Amino acid sequence: MLGLRSALRSTARGAALVSPPRSLSTLPSSFEEMERLDPGGAAYARSVKKLGKLLGAQMVQHGDAAQVAVVERLRHQARRWRDALHAGAENEAADRFATMAAEVATLKPAALRDVARAFAHFLALSNAAEQDQRVRHLATQRLGGSALFPEKRDSCAGVVAGLLDEGVAPAAVVDALLAQKTEIVLTAHPTEVHRRTLLAKHRRVAELLCQLDAFPAGSYEVEQLETELRGVVSALWGSDELRREKPSPQKEARGGLAVVETSLWEAVPAFLRKLDATLAQHGGALPLDASPVALASWMGGDRDGNPNVDAAVTRSVVAAQRRKGASLLIVELDALRLDLSVTGASDAVLALAKTFAGDEPVREPYKAVCDGFIGRLRATIRWADGALDEAEWPTASRNSLASRVGRTAKVDPPATEPLFDATELAAALRAMHASLEAQGYGELASGRLVDAIRRVNAFGLQLCPLDVRQESTRHANAVDALRAFAGVGARGSYAALDDDAKIAWLSDELETGRPLLRRGDFEKLVDGDFVEDAVDRDVLKTCAYVAEAPPDTFGAYVISQATSAADVLAVELLLHEAGAASDRSNCTRVVPLFETLDDLNNGPASLRRLFSSPGYLDRCGRKQEIMVGYSDSAKDAGRLAAWWAQYEGQEKMLAVCDEFGVEATFFHGKGGTVGRGGNPETYRAILAHPPNTIDGRFRVTEQGEMIAFNFGEPRVAERTLDIFSAAVLRDKLGDASDRAVKPEWRATMAKLSETSCAAYRALVREDADFVPYFRKATPELELAALNVGSRPAKRNPKGGVESLRAIPWIFAWTQTRLGLPAWLGIGDGFAAADGAELRAMYEEWPWFKTNVDLIETLLAKLEPEIAKHYDAVLVGGGEPRLAALGERLRGALANTTDEVLAVSGRGAPAEGNELLMRALKLRNPYVDVLNVLQVECLRRIRAADDGEAKDDDALDLDDALLICINGIAAGMQKSG
Repeated sequence: MLGLRSALRSTARGAALVSPPRSLSTLPSSFEEMERLDPGGAAYARSVKKLGKLLGAQMVQHGDAAQVAVVERLRHQARRWRDALHAGAENEAADRFATMAAEVATLKPAALRDVARAFAHFLALSNAAEQDQRVRHLATQRLGGSALFPEKRDSCAGVVAGLLDEGVAPAAVVDALLAQKTEIVLTAHPTEVHRRTLLAKHRRVAELLCQLDAFPAGSYEVEQLETELRGVVSALWGSDELRREKPSPQKEARGGLAVVETSLWEAVPAFLRKLDATLAQHGGALPLDASPVALASWMGGDRDGNPNVDAAVTRSVVAAQRRKGASLLIVELDALRLDLSVTGASDAVLALAKTFAGDEPVREPYKAVCDGFIGRLRATIRWADGALDEAEWPTASRNSLASRVGRTAKVDPPATEPLFDATELAAALRAMHASLEAQGYGELASGRLVDAIRRVNAFGLQLCPLDVRQESTRHANAVDALRAFAGVGARGSYAALDDDAKIAWLSDELETGRPLLRRGDFEKLVDGDFVEDAVDRDVLKTCAYVAEAPPDTFGAYVISQATSAADVLAVELLLHEAGAASDRSNCTRVVPLFETLDDLNNGPASLRRLFSSPGYLDRCGRKQEIMVGYSDSAKDAGRLAAWWAQYEGQEKMLAVCDEFGVEATFFHGKGGTVGRGGNPETYRAILAHPPNTIDGRFRVTEQGEMIAFNFGEPRVAERTLDIFSAAVLRDKLGDASDRAVKPEWRATMAKLSETSCAAYRALVREDADFVPYFRKATPELELAALNVGSRPAKRNPKGGVESLRAIPWIFAWTQTRLGLPAWLGIGDGFAAADGAELRAMYEEWPWFKTNVDLIETLLAKLEPEIAKHYDAVLVGGGEPRLAALGERLRGALANTTDEVLAVSGRGAPAEGNELLMRALKLRNPYVDVLNVLQVECLRRIRAADDGEAKDDDALDLDDALLICINGIAAGMQKSG
């Protein structure tokens, strides 16, 4: 039935070809052509064709044969429009597009829905086939069966070999790798448009495609796999693609746990084992307790602007994660107890076995230890079950395979104490490992036991420690209530203090060490009605839970919209008052988040004031984590100004840290899209950070659809961890001389930043027509019905674009293919600078080159003709000012493209990146049809009388629109 896109996005992203590129017209325009003409992509093309035929067969089988014919006509019309567009035949292109739009306009609502479903499912299935192709490609790149990828510059194997060739001492390489830490923070940002049940089916499709390669055609195994594949595709077609209600924070957290359980639980120890093998080739070794990669989560802890996340939700998510962690560890110990049946053991292991066995004789000490901890982990599950609400955590959903194991272990008595501290288990496993080696069982010790030790070190019982995030004014309100309740001042007295007075008072209170309220009084404040606002009261409840939670439950406490040292000290005081001692095991790091342009520029002064506060450096141990916001700064000032503010801000904040002898860790709050700070070339993006700002410590958010893309399959997850680790290592030890910034470049960047920011704000903030145009020309208002996340789209429900969160802001423009937030202002900035100097910066400065190439890749994916269609239908001629604004924006996009190409020296965006161009040529026609379908849905929905009750046709239209949104997001492989 359908065809779709090129393979291997992982390689396609930004990879330059060695051989001269073919022109766009010579690239395959269908999967049939790809299978015939492109040996490297033939297997992928066959997979996509197979899935397309299966999907078409399901449509016919379920009575949708007429819609199959419509789908085929629209697909061919879109391809012919694209061909005419590429050939420069404007009149023919206009005719082709008009024909396609006219047919779409004749479709009844149910037909719009079903045709949209076909295209959306096909794009999702092609993504599954691409996942399979990525795995195949990774297998071919491991030369000679190497553990990692010695020929790839963005693999630890390649970086280690390169550093040694450059004269770095082997011991220095090993020491740096063992000391570094890359922490991936999974967030629940609403950009994953697919339901979890569909994601599981997509993942199964990729697995089945991979398994089909292992058997000869016509074999029994192939027949069985083909049957299952048909069943999965039929289940996809028969499933409801849409979330009918907004997910709760608990459901979002369950999705995050699913990625850990199904992929990362396998990927992390597998990567560490391969890293150990790579080091062994150079005389090094990865110690058992080393964990250069770690995970954390915001799911259930991030309450900034989300009233649905409160202390009760956080408490239940903690219990659910610990339950899952205990269940997974039971699997490990159950397997280990069968492996470790030997009887010889060290005194330490024998003593530990005795503590569990009591008076019973111990014949198999390792089994006894495993049995004892299995019992304690089962007790942990019982503890967690007592904290979980049946409505949000149904018993059936808790009982995964992991929670039903341990069958061969002895039954634990009901009085068994739960295990809350993973370090107890880690110490026991290390003792078992040392004992086995001492007893002559080295090979046995280096097997499953090593993976278990590394899992405990990497995941603990919490799996992903939670960060808490809340907005700074909420903490100020809570401090104000605390003071008033303690009789220190009247309500509002804290808010009335100036910044210096706040810092002085907070510092004095923290230095005294005594609480303002006795323990019982704090509980009265938390549980009573003295604090009228529920969100402000929840700040106090959350701090109370942080103080009582099991060890290592929480990581950082992040303060969004931080503007002052007082914001950090306020959180310190609230945690102290709640009973969290200075040596607390949770929220040990209080992290200011600087996210607007002004906040980034003022960040160094805020840190200086913080470090100068009495006692602060002692309390923080001279270590400070600082979060840099990429999304809101870009939404505030435009992408180019935000880039430079983030770069200079990190440099200047690092200088302040160095001045005070503070070890800085920067936490990068990036999204998946360019407009939110994302960069598909992870390795280059990390190395483009200012020199010395990483220094072996890298913390970054991973969100929404990017979690599934980068970590949803174990082998792909391994490769992602490899890339992150390789880049952090290269940043630490590699030659950074080419990253030095010349003074004249700084002056140019300051000018670029000022000019681009002014152009961006002149439109987004100052043009009275912009907001009306934005709401007419994009599906921004309709995105809320997609139910992609628990968090409201706006911080302030009554606010305009300024209060709109960065994700729906980006999401709306991505849907129309204009991508405005990622490029607006850049063309103006470049036009105001000296072209020769910009070209020199591009050639000599990696940071600048990386960002220019990134924008160019984004420009290659945009389609102003599609955006023009949105304007023609949805803005229309009735409002000439708005229509003129759309024309100006498309002109600005053309000018930006010209300015960027003048800097890179290419003839077209991403020219030379044949894999990307081929992917776009194959994929675009399917996304184009969905755009036309979406415009028609929006036209009809907006023309309807809002006061009327919706009939079946109206409901079908609503569904069709949301399916189009899903399908476009799948086709663009990015949303917000």
